[in-house]
Amino acid sequence: MAQQDEIVLTIDKHVATITLNRPKRGNSLTSKLNELLLASLQKVAVDDTIRILILTGAGKYFCTGMDLGGGSSNLSPDVAVEKGMEVYDYLYKFPKPVIARMNGPALGGGVGLLFACNVRIATKNSYIALTEVKRGLIPAMISQYIVPEVGQFKANEYMLTGRRVSAQECLQQNCLSAVVEEDQLDQAVQRYVDLFEESAPGAMRDIKELVRIVGGKGASDIKNSQDHIKKAFVKMMNSPEAAYGIMSFTQKKKPDWSEFMKSSKL
Repeated sequence: MAQQDEIVLTIDKHVATITLNRPKRGNSLTSKLNELLLASLQKVAVDDTIRILILTGAGKYFCTGMDLGGGSSNLSPDVAVEKGMEVYDYLYKFPKPVIARMNGPALGGGVGLLFACNVRIATKNSYIALTEVKRGLIPAMISQYIVPEVGQFKANEYMLTGRRVSAQECLQQNCLSAVVEEDQLDQAVQRYVDLFEESAPGAMRDIKELVRIVGGKGASDIKNSQDHIKKAFVKMMNSPEAAYGIMSFTQKKKPDWSEFMKSSKL
């Protein structure tokens, strides 16, 4: 086992497990954690002895998204979006099958990590929530992974309301592979590990690329989407709404958007 502060990488024969290891902060994403996560992904990707990757979180959360408490505040918005998109894109295009071991709720950017995985197994008490809108933010970086899967109609609902979507509802929407009791999570993950171990590594790599190309957009469309995402993220992070929403979060207050509208010109 190799531990690098906020990321734990465990390798057992042909299987690597990456654990987001900030349980006291809900495994929220900081610039440091993103760097460590990317480095771990790159290490696993080039190790030919590893055929399967499991991504999970320590404690009761899978991942609560961007750390609004200042963990990423040392980066300018344009740099932050580049760094963040690099991690999501690397995970999405990872050359080996990735199993999300959803040990608990996924919020905001954590939903993006979840949707970048090929197989997603959740406990019954898990849920997703795209809560950015409650803080004057938008799920810019992760939208490219979520919208194609849930469709525009549900994406609008989930992103505009920020409501909790239960694991069972996610399963019904074909966003999860399985929902199990907490004490059956590892057993369910192992079932998919066993299935992947029976599959040819090179064929699995090529299938992942095939599905991305056939089911996704053309290269020019992807480039246009990512350009828009970058601009939207920078605009969001420089907006009065985001400043007010993040300030409310750090002060542990619920934003009063009606009062905000009275005192601001949007």
